[in-house]
Amino acid sequence: MKVSYRLIPRRNPGKPEAKPKQYATIVRPAKVTLDELASRIAEISPVNELDTKTALMTLARVVPEYLAKGATVELGDIGRLMVNLSSAGAETEEDFSNDMIKGCKVSYRPGIKVYKALKNVEKKKG
Repeated sequence: MKVSYRLIPRRNPGKPEAKPKQYATIVRPAKVTLDELASRIAEISPVNELDTKTALMTLARVVPEYLAKGATVELGDIGRLMVNLSSAGAETEEDFSNDMIKGCKVSYRPGIKVYKALKNVEKKKG
């Protein structure tokens, strides 16, 4: 499979006077909807499309519940999702307060099959 990319100029924020450099960014062909995902899974599995869609919708409902508790959600060969905090630093533990936490974000670590699939992707400018 091939991934298309285009180049965009970006400045180095640490050196605003420097000339921008060209960086690759992916050209996304389309979004894959839940319906499309369920249809494709149903094509290659014994589970019908409606049951597949129901299972995916249920997964989308329960994963945020676990993430909101700080759990790491293991998705088998797909990988894992986990929540990380972003905060300001404090000189000492006593100086730290909850107000210094800027927010939460979800991180994704690919499983080995995803990692291998992405490692072998062909790249083309387009």
